[in-house]
Amino acid sequence: MPDHRESLWQEFARAAPGFAERTRGRFDALDVPGFAQPSPGDRVLEVGCGTGNFLLLFHGDGRTLVGVDLSAEMLTEARRHDALLLVQGDGFRLPFSARAFDLATSAQALHHVHRPVPLLREMLRVTSDEGRIVIVDQLGPESYEQLAFMNELEILRDPSHATSRPLSAFRIVLAAAGVEIVDDRVHSERSRLSKWMWPGEFPEERIAAVRRFIERFGAETGMEFERDGDDWIFTRRRVLLLGRRPSR
Repeated sequence: MPDHRESLWQEFARAAPGFAERTRGRFDALDVPGFAQPSPGDRVLEVGCGTGNFLLLFHGDGRTLVGVDLSAEMLTEARRHDALLLVQGDGFRLPFSARAFDLATSAQALHHVHRPVPLLREMLRVTSDEGRIVIVDQLGPESYEQLAFMNELEILRDPSHATSRPLSAFRIVLAAAGVEIVDDRVHSERSRLSKWMWPGEFPEERIAAVRRFIERFGAETGMEFERDGDDWIFTRRRVLLLGRRPSR
């Protein structure tokens, strides 16, 4: 979808300077290394690595960390970390040979993708026979109505958003891509609108539009919005999925 790809480039180019700081620590409570169980010396890939915060969770024990992202601006920020090998590229056409990695990951990227199955197949292609795939992404409600309101809010906040998905949809798309799920976990935490949309990173008129939407429809999103003075508190849910090639 060319128009959506243009939205991705524009949005992440705009957000890149403050993105690493705003999202610092957002994966800490998920214990991703404990979930993924990487081995010493693993070759680890992240598709849609952004500024590298997620990929750095795997740093150490002789691992090779490779990140791919469409955004040159995001990669400029990620290059502040000497531990990362970074490539500007397309997750749908990864510039790597088959079975090149022991662990292929993607974090907070699939909700920017309208057609995730080809991307997941490409991740599987570059994963070794005994390798694993780890997906971390925001989780939508199973209720169709709540999901529709959530996605309307997400697109209003970030035009590069494609769709949030419920757990049932994640299971379907991974199976369609040929990925066998061996473990999954859902993490919920309370957050704040002021943290989700930093003034200065987001245009003021966009923040105002999101506030108006929450006033009218926040209760319909399944995100459990509660007013707290001039701010809003709400629930963010993320899913962690661990996959592999199907057992024979």
